[in-house]
Amino acid sequence: MSDYVALDGLTLAYGKTVAVEGLDLSIAKGELITLLGPSGCGKSTTMRAIAGLMTPSAGRIVIDGRDVTRLPPSKREVGLVFQSYALFPHLTVYENVAFGLRLKSAPDLDAKVRDGLATVGLTEFADRAPRDLSGGQQQRVALARSLVMEPKVLLLDEPLSNLDARLRLEMRMELQRVQKETGITMVFVTHDQAEALALADRIVLMRDGAIEQMGTPEEIYSAPVSGFAADFIGFETILPDGAGGGLAWRPGAVVLGSGPNQGTVRGTAFAGERREYILDSPLGTIKADTPAGAAPLEIGQSVAFDLPRERAAHLARLD
Repeated sequence: MSDYVALDGLTLAYGKTVAVEGLDLSIAKGELITLLGPSGCGKSTTMRAIAGLMTPSAGRIVIDGRDVTRLPPSKREVGLVFQSYALFPHLTVYENVAFGLRLKSAPDLDAKVRDGLATVGLTEFADRAPRDLSGGQQQRVALARSLVMEPKVLLLDEPLSNLDARLRLEMRMELQRVQKETGITMVFVTHDQAEALALADRIVLMRDGAIEQMGTPEEIYSAPVSGFAADFIGFETILPDGAGGGLAWRPGAVVLGSGPNQGTVRGTAFAGERREYILDSPLGTIKADTPAGAAPLEIGQSVAFDLPRERAAHLARLD
C-alpha cells in the first residue's frame, strides 16, 4: 500500500498536556479510514492536525508526497466537514457550495457547483436557504461545499452526531456512495462503533493518544487484541484466561438456561428483537441476550449459563 497520507511520529499537545504522542499512520489514496475511540483519545486532535488547525510539537504530516506540517490550512488541499454543518444562514444552498470557489476565483464555477449538488442529490434545492432544509440535507450541502474544492483528503469530524437515528443511517449510506463514486480519500472521526464498522475500509482504534488496534472492520469486530478494544467494540463479558490474556464474549454468544455455571439476574431490559440481561455470578458480571420471544427471566431469578469457548475472542492482554 503506497502512502498517500502519512503521519510520522506525530506528537500533539495542548500546553503541557500531550494529547497524541509518536503517532505513525499511513493512508492509501482512495481509502476511507475511520479514527474511532472514546472522548479524549486523540482522534479529533489528530484530524485537526491533518487539517492544519494545530501545529505538531514533533513529527510530520505528508499528503501526496508533500510535507505539509508547517503549511496553513488553505495550502493543504484538505476539505473539512464539521458536525455542526457550519453553513452561512444568509446564503442559498447554491451560494454556500460556491463560497470557497468564489474566494479562489475558480473557473467554471457554475458547472462545479451544479456537479457538486448533483453528487449529493440536492440539485432541486439550489435556491433554498439552509433553514428550509432537514439536518441531513444541510449535512449534504456541507459535504458538497467541500467536494467542489477537489481536496486531496476529506476530513469528517463526527458529521452524523447531530442527526436522528434514521437520518444517521441515510447519511451513512450517502457518504459511502459519494466516497466510492468520487474515489476521494476520507478520514472519518467518530466514537460510534456501528458507524466505523459500516463505513471504513480500515478502522484505527485510539486510546490515550496512541493506536490501540488497526485493521479492517471484520478484524476489529472479530479479533480485538486487548480488554479495552474488546469492551469498546461490544464484547461485554471479559474474563482472564489464566495466562495473562483473556476471553471475551458478546451478549449473544452467552447461552442462558443450560450450562455448568450459575448466575442470578440483576438487571433486565426489553430491546426490541432481544432481551438484555445482567447476571451476577462467581465468575463475575455476565451480560447476555436472548430472543425477545423467549420466556423472560425475572430479577433475582437463578439461571444456568454457558460460555462456549468456540464463541469467544481471545485477547492477548486484558488492559
